Amino acid sequence: MHMSKKSKITAVTVLSIILVVVAILPAFIRATTTPAMNASVNNLRQIDGVKQLWVVENHKTTNDVVVWEDIRPYLKSTLVCPRGGTYILGRVGESPRCSTGETHTLPADTLP
Repeated sequence: MHMSKKSKITAVTVLSIILVVVAILPAFIRATTTPAMNASVNNLRQIDGVKQLWVVENHKTTNDVVVWEDIRPYLKSTLVCPRGGTYILGRVGESPRCSTGETHTLPADTLP
């Protein structure tokens, strides 16, 4: 099978376009997920701070369970995960997390 010069140029052009798309795809994916992840982590930080304030003011211990009704008075607004997950408060000694998975946890280096 012999390809014409025009067919070779078209094939090279199509291949080049595919390679460019494959090369920029990871950056595009990061660009669309990073803002949502940042918003979620910031919400988790706020939840963690509110939990700590509630603990101090109510003389709670590490194993006490925190529920939304406990901390709602400390929040200015309802916190919603930008990725559609649900925030899980956990016990006093645990970091809050999001139901969407590992990428939406409070990083360990942000804990006091």
